[in-house]
Amino acid sequence: MNVLYWTDFFLPHIGGVETFGGDLIPALQARGYQVTVVTTSHGEDLPPVEQVGSIPVHRFPMWTALLANDLRRIASISRAVTELTRRIDPDVVHLHFGATSYLHLQTRERPPTLTTVHALTGTSLTATSLLARVVRASAAVNAVSAVGYQLLRQAFPEAADRLSFVYYGLAPSAGRAVEVAVPRFDEPVLLCLGRLAPQKGFDLALKAFALVERTFPRARMMIVGEGVEEAALKQLAAGLGIAGKVDFTGAVPPEAVYPVINRATVMLLPSRFEGLPLVALQAAKMQRPIISSAVDGLPELVVDRESGLVLEDNNERELAKAITWLLQHPDRAIAMGKAVARRFEERFGFERCVSQYERLYRRVAQHTS
Repeated sequence: MNVLYWTDFFLPHIGGVETFGGDLIPALQARGYQVTVVTTSHGEDLPPVEQVGSIPVHRFPMWTALLANDLRRIASISRAVTELTRRIDPDVVHLHFGATSYLHLQTRERPPTLTTVHALTGTSLTATSLLARVVRASAAVNAVSAVGYQLLRQAFPEAADRLSFVYYGLAPSAGRAVEVAVPRFDEPVLLCLGRLAPQKGFDLALKAFALVERTFPRARMMIVGEGVEEAALKQLAAGLGIAGKVDFTGAVPPEAVYPVINRATVMLLPSRFEGLPLVALQAAKMQRPIISSAVDGLPELVVDRESGLVLEDNNERELAKAITWLLQHPDRAIAMGKAVARRFEERFGFERCVSQYERLYRRVAQHTS
């Protein structure tokens, strides 16, 4: 089967969706699929066409054109993508929903489409949203969590028979070379890993750490990633008087993620909205206790008081209280890390994930509009 895989960003960009695609596509290729990636160039000095490992990648300045509302450029990109689609002649388009989905709707050649939806916000679930248009144009729509699936059912009941959910998986090679270390509590490290964006709630983590470090003066925080909030977060750390105890590392390549997690005592995920972030699965694989918000799919991995701690209100005082409790109860924290690893193994198998996408592709390929 021939698949056109459309995503806002792809490797070498670093993020959950990008990492997942970098794992999923070679697994599909190993099962006989031909997969071509369409993504945005986003202004970087990246070639418009290249092989990323075994994956052919075509980049277009979609993000730049959309941000500038450059209608002429948008039309030009749509024509170029239409021509590419004709050449590739895919059986299925696998669209990862995002801003560039608008350009997918503008292309004249649109084979049957499977749309995967990640983080959901209230505005995206309205009848006039871009997501609503994409749902109407898709042969199938797939969430990454059970909660996401239910939200889609409530928002788009007319599409109920086209909705599903498939959990992320991690490729078997992920983190294999890294021996899981026992978390340290004598000099605890609190880890935030992901895009530096308001969605992730890293500002809440900094405010909570400012409260925690009074009781645990040897504690440190690591904020790993890059994004639009970097300067604001650094300014916040300075204003809270904790800049000397917070390490902003910038982004790290995928192969460095597991060693970074291995250095952490606790993973903090105080997200304001999510699908089911891949970093949560990566932390689970490394047996790290997780403190998370209760949004979307996170509680499907992090079960409160069993495989981590779940924040009901997701504010800095509640987060500080949860961090303090874990640091004061290292045996329970280590047990939670082992429990979340077991839950990950039971529910988030990679081969099952690939097989579920295969079934969706076959179903979508048979769709006629």
